[in-house]
Amino acid sequence: MENTNLDIVFGWLLIFDVLPLWIIAVIFFVAMMIALEFAFHIGRSRRHTWRDPEKGGGAIVQTSLFAVLGLVLAFTYSASLNKYETRKAALVNEANAIGTAFYRADLAVEPGRQELMRSLYEYARTRSVPPRSLHTPEDFQNLISRTLEKQSHIWPATKQVIAQDNPLPLETAIVTAVNHVMDANTFRLAAVIDRLQPTIVWLLLLVAASAMAVAGYTAGIQDRISRWRMSAFSIVLTALAVLILDLDRPNDGTVIVDQRIMEIVIADMHKMLYRN
Repeated sequence: MENTNLDIVFGWLLIFDVLPLWIIAVIFFVAMMIALEFAFHIGRSRRHTWRDPEKGGGAIVQTSLFAVLGLVLAFTYSASLNKYETRKAALVNEANAIGTAFYRADLAVEPGRQELMRSLYEYARTRSVPPRSLHTPEDFQNLISRTLEKQSHIWPATKQVIAQDNPLPLETAIVTAVNHVMDANTFRLAAVIDRLQPTIVWLLLLVAASAMAVAGYTAGIQDRISRWRMSAFSIVLTALAVLILDLDRPNDGTVIVDQRIMEIVIADMHKMLYRN
């Protein structure tokens, strides 16, 4: 029973990882507007007993909350942007590693040369992931399985090349390049699975809703509110929150790492492999 309750809690924590971005935008906007309206009506009901909105630390709390909101937005945006840039660097690094290993394999003698080149080519084809093609954790796991299956053919092909009469410096260069291919896979996988912690996203929503609630309460005590201004502010906050989550998603959303560099390498490998 206890494990079931924990699963439910963790499921709610991870809800922002599975929902479409437009639904998340609606949740953020509605949550802030509900907090604003609810606090505004509470403030109006107390305006006769609490005539001065500055008493009780009202201005200090409101200013501090919006300052905290700015800090949370800045830190989460910076973290998401860094993760996005890391994924781009990982893709370029892997494309370079695969291309280098492929070109060095082309210098080896037969038997083994063609097999190693073909193994690297088939492996590279699994490393170009079309945008919005991974909808579930099962899709991601299937991709990893296909990659590992193709990767398992590279080292035996490398050993076959090493067993032939190739110059020692060339053998060393090929082995080094193949090792870099393996390392690049690990680096790129780590970059993809490194996501914002769900508690950070919930904290962002909590701080945003709290700031709007304090602003609404202050407006209620003053018995005046500009809803279009507060709505515009909520829209801007929602857009920033969605952008942060968009940057944090490796294969979903609108801001996705361009796969064309890997596709160019794959096309070049295909041309070299089947040039005859």
